[in-house]
Amino acid sequence: MEKMSGYYLTIDVGTTAVKVCAVTENFKILSCVKTEYQLHTEGTRVTMPAEDYWNYAKQGIRAITAEFGKERITGIAVTTQGETMIPVDEAGIPLCDAVVWLDGRAEEQAQKIGQIVSQKEFYVKTGVPECNGLCPVSKLLWFLEEEPELYVRAKYFLLLEDYMIFKLTGKAVTEKSLLCTTGYFDLIEDEIWESLLCRLGLDPEKIPPALDCGKVVAPVLEDVAAELGLGREVMVVTGGMDQVCGALGAGNSRPGMLTETTGTALCIGKTITKAPVNPEYPIPVYRHYNKELQLLLPVCMTAGMALKWFKDTFCEKEVEEASRTDRSVYDLLNDLARDAEPLAGGIIMLPYLAGSIQPYQAPGFRGGFLGVGLNSRKCDFVRALMEGVSFMLKENLQLLNRLGGGECDHMISMGGGAGSGIWCQIKADVTGLEVRTLEESETASVGAAMLCALGLGKSDSLTEWNNTCSVKKIYLPQKAELEKYKAGYERYSRHLRKIIEEDA
Repeated sequence: MEKMSGYYLTIDVGTTAVKVCAVTENFKILSCVKTEYQLHTEGTRVTMPAEDYWNYAKQGIRAITAEFGKERITGIAVTTQGETMIPVDEAGIPLCDAVVWLDGRAEEQAQKIGQIVSQKEFYVKTGVPECNGLCPVSKLLWFLEEEPELYVRAKYFLLLEDYMIFKLTGKAVTEKSLLCTTGYFDLIEDEIWESLLCRLGLDPEKIPPALDCGKVVAPVLEDVAAELGLGREVMVVTGGMDQVCGALGAGNSRPGMLTETTGTALCIGKTITKAPVNPEYPIPVYRHYNKELQLLLPVCMTAGMALKWFKDTFCEKEVEEASRTDRSVYDLLNDLARDAEPLAGGIIMLPYLAGSIQPYQAPGFRGGFLGVGLNSRKCDFVRALMEGVSFMLKENLQLLNRLGGGECDHMISMGGGAGSGIWCQIKADVTGLEVRTLEESETASVGAAMLCALGLGKSDSLTEWNNTCSVKKIYLPQKAELEKYKAGYERYSRHLRKIIEEDA
């Protein structure tokens, strides 16, 4: 355990779990308490009792303070999923369950908004490629139209980080990186898009004051401090959306830097200096931790999910072997991928199994395997899948390079895919970039701790902390494989474009 004089307490509220961490002043995680929960789903509605988020966070806080002591806490910061919305009354009491970001109830309202503001104007202003039923601005309109009494009673419509900060401090504030995916935050002016809310008949006063990331809000409430074993002098600082904090925690806070997360989906993050949103390439543009920077974030819906689908559908033998030998089934799939040669015996996988958003606008497209022959083996299919996701990564990196912001010679890999050495090596060989993995996987918590330190005046900038991320392993592009994969990528791109054009 690292010797410490103090630690930051971070609360990371995700879609299915809350993690409370103790992070040293050198940004090393000492302990992380994770509590999972189930969302409530009914048709298109996805909800969660708001108080449950707080109760699970309290459990984690008590566990951390019991282990490390309250006197060592130097500050608290919160990072959360984006878009989840909680209407509260004057006292901050939720008026209904939290409307989770996955909730699609407001599709009709999104269509109405589309008649009032064009998709181009909406994207240029907000960085959100389209207004759909998932957007908080659509849900605000839904409450106005479908639950007008609740809408009138609501003092504020809080996002999840806002709610957690309110429970800690009694202060109603919101935070700008969290706001950037709501559809009612103006990236150009760096403020609430009040004119849009007014055009929709919505009250801008129902959105709390917006602060920058890393700003002190207030000390913890006296009764909350007593309940949780916290010192009254502990200050709460605004954190950031989990994607922004994850980028910060991985050291991605300088223009040109790249991160990629191969989890269920593939998310690529590139930091750029603030620039006008380019409507020619409708990819998500996030406000970074300060107004001078933006985070470009193309998302591909199936990456690790594609491998899970293959495992669940075709790998009963490997699942049984993993259970028998007490190994991870994904370790066995990694072994299979190593058994295959580069380019997988001629098999190409198009990994867009749930449609394409970037770089092709083809939501109805479905992928598959091409080039399968009588000599094709299971190991070829596994390697082709990893190569296909790596080709998908490369085409999105090329899109990002067209948007500018400088180029980087390396990329930081995160998510479950970062645990696969063969997959990281394939990514390096396909993209020609050095791929680095990190010792610390909970980068969102590390990023929240950095913002806490920033707010508490430990530094004027996060730049000096970019090198605090401990690199676990570096994968260098192999010259012999680069040419092979260059030809493979051209073949992949040719097939993908042809099929998408035919389906259009």
